[in-house]
Amino acid sequence: MSNADAESVMDDPFWSVVRRRHPDLDIVILPPEPATAAESGLPLRAPEPFAELETSEADDSWARLVGHGMPVPASRWIPGPTRDSVRHTVTLTLDGVSRTAGIGHLREAGDLLTSDGWQVFIPPTGMPRVTADRPGELGAESLLFGYAPETERLFLRLTSTGLTVGTSRARELIGSAS
Repeated sequence: MSNADAESVMDDPFWSVVRRRHPDLDIVILPPEPATAAESGLPLRAPEPFAELETSEADDSWARLVGHGMPVPASRWIPGPTRDSVRHTVTLTLDGVSRTAGIGHLREAGDLLTSDGWQVFIPPTGMPRVTADRPGELGAESLLFGYAPETERLFLRLTSTGLTVGTSRARELIGSAS
């Protein structure tokens, strides 16, 4: 045992007692394992620039799918696919859209989203909507584009792929959304 090892054993409250009571034992204290960057194995990223990019992408999707109106935006952080990640969701809504216009936008959306690389599903029943997703680095990015005829509301919700921010930062971001 080197002097540095002996000092680390004698400085430790538990192992120093064991060493005094059992001088015949060799005590080896291993160095701590290196911390991984994140549970997902991906590097940590800053959430603010990511949120700005997602908001911009939602605005671009609205412009491509609808092309008119000033939708009301709302965004928040939701849990990601791992404990140390979050997903950013942006919802754009526009009230006062006629049934004809709303359904027309939905009909065109399937082809537009497919050409942009999205996997599209148009449910045959229920509220008129188009769902789409595409793979990302940490989970899938998803899009919901729909029309609520009873309120004449057209909406688009874009939910990002997971963003690795660290466990404590993820809790903070999700908690701030409440």
